[in-house]
Amino acid sequence: MKGYKITNCAQDKRVGIVGSSMNDIFIKGCQKLKMDSTHVTMLLLDGTIIDDEDYFQTLPAQTLIMFRLDGEPFQTGADLVYNALTAVNKDLLKTSIKVKYFIDENVKEKIRILSSILETDENKHTDLTSFSLRSKDPEWFQDLDTRAKTKEEFMFKRCQDRIRGYMYKTKTDMIKSDIYLKHSKCRQYLNEVYKKFNELLTKNKHHGYYFDRSDSNCLCDKIGTFTCQGAWNLSSCSYERGTGHKINPYQNRESRIIFSTWNLDHWMERSRTVIPALFEASMMASEACRSINMKYFYDLLFTTVNLKLVHIVCHDKGQHDSAKCNPNLYLIDEQVIKTNINESKNGLNRTKKYQESISSK
Repeated sequence: MKGYKITNCAQDKRVGIVGSSMNDIFIKGCQKLKMDSTHVTMLLLDGTIIDDEDYFQTLPAQTLIMFRLDGEPFQTGADLVYNALTAVNKDLLKTSIKVKYFIDENVKEKIRILSSILETDENKHTDLTSFSLRSKDPEWFQDLDTRAKTKEEFMFKRCQDRIRGYMYKTKTDMIKSDIYLKHSKCRQYLNEVYKKFNELLTKNKHHGYYFDRSDSNCLCDKIGTFTCQGAWNLSSCSYERGTGHKINPYQNRESRIIFSTWNLDHWMERSRTVIPALFEASMMASEACRSINMKYFYDLLFTTVNLKLVHIVCHDKGQHDSAKCNPNLYLIDEQVIKTNINESKNGLNRTKKYQESISSK
């Protein structure tokens, strides 16, 4: 049993509840907030949908969960950045309430404006950038529901959350597909691959080190500055004549909030390209009696082989037409489906017992 905090989209109510499962929290939450459970979705504040028990169990105690009625608006990343802008430069927003509407209408332009404000405000916070402990820079941790004692620990966990999100979205896409539901052999191969994904992600700590400046494999420099890697079809960020968008979320609370709008973007798109390729691989594997090349698909889904860290302005949500998977890498030669191996062993054991019984007669 763990305790959680729940709220509605207006966030004018916040209630603490205790439960042991996603369904338990869902039922109790709907009752507490007096919502019709047939039209409610549970979300994290960053918009991540909670519809998977495995993912729910990874959420720490006291996580704030939003209960959203179908079609109801809720606080988005735009609102989050707006609040950060308020904290950075209150005088700017006091000039007119219309600034708020302007920000809501154009997220990318808003981010550009906020970035420039952060740049001009950089000297004010430089002396706190190198501090790691919560006790040394408590303002950086303001409004965070986390037990992390250092900035590095928090950033590590935030990156893990993003990678876990890709994992659970992959699982959802997989188990809802016609191939998974209608083809038992393909389902067997996909289940085996998903199991191995889980094992390798656990071994690699869900690649949380990408955001941890203390790790040698992080995507930032030693002080924590991240540089945009450019749109999916470019080799680098073209902002400011190739200098590139930059941000250091370790610098201050506002920069940390803005960094949450940066994306780990799949160069070969996860839902449009990689997942369909995985389904195709399951068909090929079942016909050829070979195994899916788990490592190939793992790298495309969860590692920087196929992930680019990009500023929101450089995140192209259009179709990445020219980024395709390589069918020659879908399979490997060995056959490792465990259920098949077990069936073969059971068959041999039954044959051996039958022969022994005949001999004894």
